[in-house]
Parts: sequence; C-alpha cells; structure tokens
Amino acid sequence: MITPLSRLFGKNKEVIGINARNIGYIFAENPRKLLNLVDDKLKTKELLESVSIPFPEVYGVFSEIHELRNLEKVIDRDEFVIKPSSGAGGRGIVVIKGRVDRGWVKSSGRMIALAEIRKHCSEVLEGIYSLDGNPTPVFFESLIKSHHALAEVSFEGVPDVRIIVYRGVPVMAMVRLPTRESSGKANLHQGALGAGIKISGGETIHAIRKDKPVHTHPDTGSTLIGIEIPFWEEILEIASKSYDAVGLGYLGVDVAIDEVAGPLVLELNARPGLSIQNANQCGLARRLEVIEAMDLENVSSAEKVAISVELDAKDWVAV
Repeated sequence: MITPLSRLFGKNKEVIGINARNIGYIFAENPRKLLNLVDDKLKTKELLESVSIPFPEVYGVFSEIHELRNLEKVIDRDEFVIKPSSGAGGRGIVVIKGRVDRGWVKSSGRMIALAEIRKHCSEVLEGIYSLDGNPTPVFFESLIKSHHALAEVSFEGVPDVRIIVYRGVPVMAMVRLPTRESSGKANLHQGALGAGIKISGGETIHAIRKDKPVHTHPDTGSTLIGIEIPFWEEILEIASKSYDAVGLGYLGVDVAIDEVAGPLVLELNARPGLSIQNANQCGLARRLEVIEAMDLENVSSAEKVAISVELDAKDWVAV
C-alpha cells in the first residue's frame, strides 16, 4: 500500500495500493501478450502512428553494433535524444542540447565526444539498460522544447503530463515538473514535483514533492496551484486514443508539450505508479468502479473524453 496517502488526506477507502492495482487492473486488463507493445518504445511508436497520435520525430534506429558505422550521419545535428527501445526509469537516456568543436553538450552541461556516444550506443545494444538485460535497439529522436506556459514551474528540463486511462477513459491526471534536485528530469522518485490536474478544467489543484504537499516550486518560487495546462482537450483525446492503439485496459500515457509541435506522446506505461493519487489528494477506486460499470463498446475516444469530463465535473458520481 502507499503509506504516505494516509498522512496526506486521512484513511481513504478510495485509495488503491499496489496489490489492488496489480490484481484488479494490471493483471485483469492488460494481457501479457500485449505488454511488450508498450515495453518496446519503437513498437509503441508504430502503433501510435497507426491511429495518428503524434510523438517526437525519430532520426535513426540502430539494431546491431555494425550499423553504428552510420552513426555520424544520424547525429549530424545540434540537438537530439538517445534512447534504448526497451528501458525503464530513464535509464540509458542521454539528452544532447548543443554542439561544440569536439563534440556535443549534454543537458547536464558536460561535453560528450563521438567516441563516448558510440560507446553508449554499444552498451544499449548489448542490453545494459534494457528491462530484462537482453539486447535492445537504440534510437535517436528530436529534442522537445517545453511550452512556455510551463516555464515558470519547471527547472531546466521538460515537464510531462501523466494520465491514467481505464478502458479508454481518462480517470486521473498530473503534471510532473522537473527541479534542481531531480537534475531537470520529470521523475518523482528523483525529486520532481507532481501536480494533480482537474480533468474537467485542465488546471492544477494540488501538488506534492516526495509524496508531501507543496505549494510553490522550490527553484522558481512560482505557485503550483491553478496552472492551466495548454492543449488540454487535445491531450485528453490523445490519452484515450492510446487505448485504441495498444488495447491495454489500464494504461499510463505520458505526454510532453512542445513549444512548436504541441502535445507529443513520450511513452505508454502498462504499470503506472500510484503517486498520482497523492498528487490529486484523491483515490482512484471510485473512478475506476464507475467506469467499470459502464458499457463502452462502440464508444469513440471523443465520446470517452466527454464522459470523463462530465463525470469529473460531478465528482465522479455515476450519471
């Protein structure tokens, strides 16, 4: 169970813990044969493309070490991101934010040379950063430039929106905000902030830092409550359509908002964490139960978004 929840808003029967999530939703709604569709980021991108969901542009993919002879052609640019196709928790991801005479500059400010990039790619291909230790492709994609609306509530990195989707219906959302402590990464475990988002309004309503309430950003001093998330309706529809793409009934959809391209899916997660309940100061159970009681066959993603917004406006009381 998530112990901090009781400290945040008392004993709440609507809060679900790890066991309830795993048995009642992940095992029940996510067939094992479909899990690899989201564990493999390149397969995920293919499925997203099939339903016209946007994601960062892919510059190149390498599946074998001998293919790295073409590496210089792919990275002949100032900015890019290196990712393992199969990885978790940000392991193996390298963000390049500029170029200098003898190489490139990482998001940390440290220089990295071509030989180091080649070595890192070889390690990815050998499976050092993969979920199961098996070899995995490495790919290069475009660097997201965060939307200006979130500039005051993030430190250096790119914030992202996490939405829990149940049977295609968005049921809970938060925005994860990088901090100095998290080294500019939108990772709650590393010190990023989580701010719950009201689905029917698209604005933040409560925020946490390491599962404890917080009201202002520790680095910028800006308030974390009442932030309006740009492209909110579009983000909700992207989240719902992601269910159509992969068929997983219980799903975490991570979306970043690019200054030029707008919402882009970073990845899908078949085992989304539960801190989103802390960020919203609300449990998931009732929301999931309300959706479970509905007949959603032949209901479009747009209709599912409308259902979500209506239910949220009525505090998730079935209509």
